Amino acid sequence: MLERLRLGFGAMRVWRFGWGDWMHRVVTALGLMLWCVLFALPSLAADKVALVIGNSNYDHVGLLPNPKNDADDVAAALQGIGFSVRKATDVTFEQMRQELGAFSHDAALADMAVVFFAGHGIEVDKHNFLLPTDAKLESDLDVNFQTVPLDMVVDAVSRAHNLRLVLLDACRNNPFANRMRLSDATRSIGRGLSPIEPKGSTIVFYSARDGTVASDGSGRNSPYSQALLKYLPQADLDVDKMLRKVRDDVLKATNNTQEPTTYGLLPSDDIFLVQTRSAVSLVEKPKGDDPPVTVPAVIPIDPAATEWAAIENLESPAILQTFIRAHGDTVYGKYAEARLAELQEREKQRRQTEERQSDQPPSQPTSQGSLQPSPQQYNISSTTPPSQPRHWYLATYSNVDFYGGDLYSKGLEAASLDQCAQTCAANLSCKLFTYNSAKNRCFPKSGFSYAQIMSGAQAGYFFESERRDQAPAFRAEWEIFVKADLLGGDNYSARASSYDDCLLMCKSDQSCRAFSYVPFGKSKSCWIKTFAATLPTYSQKTERGIVSGRRADMVVRADGVYDTAARY
Repeated sequence: MLERLRLGFGAMRVWRFGWGDWMHRVVTALGLMLWCVLFALPSLAADKVALVIGNSNYDHVGLLPNPKNDADDVAAALQGIGFSVRKATDVTFEQMRQELGAFSHDAALADMAVVFFAGHGIEVDKHNFLLPTDAKLESDLDVNFQTVPLDMVVDAVSRAHNLRLVLLDACRNNPFANRMRLSDATRSIGRGLSPIEPKGSTIVFYSARDGTVASDGSGRNSPYSQALLKYLPQADLDVDKMLRKVRDDVLKATNNTQEPTTYGLLPSDDIFLVQTRSAVSLVEKPKGDDPPVTVPAVIPIDPAATEWAAIENLESPAILQTFIRAHGDTVYGKYAEARLAELQEREKQRRQTEERQSDQPPSQPTSQGSLQPSPQQYNISSTTPPSQPRHWYLATYSNVDFYGGDLYSKGLEAASLDQCAQTCAANLSCKLFTYNSAKNRCFPKSGFSYAQIMSGAQAGYFFESERRDQAPAFRAEWEIFVKADLLGGDNYSARASSYDDCLLMCKSDQSCRAFSYVPFGKSKSCWIKTFAATLPTYSQKTERGIVSGRRADMVVRADGVYDTAARY
């Protein structure tokens, strides 16, 4: 009996320890699952996050009708393309700082972080501030305690892994400007916002150029927000190009009075807010069963246009006749025929003049009417016999470049325009030259393809004539800007291996009024434009070698004519 009890007790012990082991395994498994879930939480964070703020109802200044609408609509647009959006409207100082603080943690785990702010923004002493609704600024020092610095907004997106973008529809007039006291006479209150230089690959996109103000608009949205709403949902649209399109639409909507401006640089790789195809598929041909992808083709260059650009200013009947035989059925062939007829008529008149002069008795030499030498002369040696004197002059043209025909591809060093002229005069192959005063380089030329307007360039042209007032005039078809961009009017972009290719691409497209050649990025590209801003834009990005041009169709005349000795 006792033995049975022992056996039973032992069985109970075995059963008890079996149950405990099973429970231990269950708890361990649950713990592992919980650990995996917690470990995986960062990977579940949203890849694209946005903070949208719109302040319309200010406590101490007038109502702004559109910012709340802009915030509602932009938030909906961003949500529609997959962003996790925090939206806040009519926020106070504390609320605005709390929203930015919470958002900065979201941004640190995201690939893309976007902040959109619509409302009042001001500049004080070259620093920018965004106004919460409870701001009551009575002096310039109050901005430190009642407003949110723009730098704080930039910091909020700074830890995103890929895209860091701040969209500001806040370049309005300072509503407190008339009542704010300056604590120091050296401090200032500006108009609009001041330019900034965000660090890293961060973009800040103002709704208006620094120092100018933006329109609130007469409809539901401001012109800036309306343009954003148009392009935010577009698939496979690079962010940089999207911002260009927004700028163009705002310029057009405001009759060129409001120009959105970008500060900062994006990385060289294209970034898409909405991407339906892989970045590789946008540039490579599909393989296997992949669906076909339409890649924008480079606009073909018309060979007739290319050749005509090189010869249109030459005065050689033989070259023109060769061109006509090759391209007589094109519009450029008609140009060549007209030019040839003009040269033939000119030669006919010259011969008739010589014949009339040969029939007249030689006139007696007289001192009256002789040309007086210019105070400045170039000492060009003459090999012409004294019995056959010729009058040679040098015409100079400011801000003009004769393009093409360089005798030295990299030019020659020259300390002045005078030295450049002497260098050309000493070379019988040199007929004209361009002097780059910024780099002290002289480009002697045997001929040229066309004249173009270029700030800082000085051109010289030797000509033979009986009178100094017969200096030739040239038609400058293009105005060129080095290390500058011409904003607006982007029609399309295409690959271009050089600046010359970009220029010819625009030249052969009748709708092209301007272009920008960008020699960096994934591939060198040419932006063809249907219109362009009046003034060029200079920035850190353009310093990397952007060259822009626009059609000028201007007649340039000599601004100086100097006597020289005979050239030959």
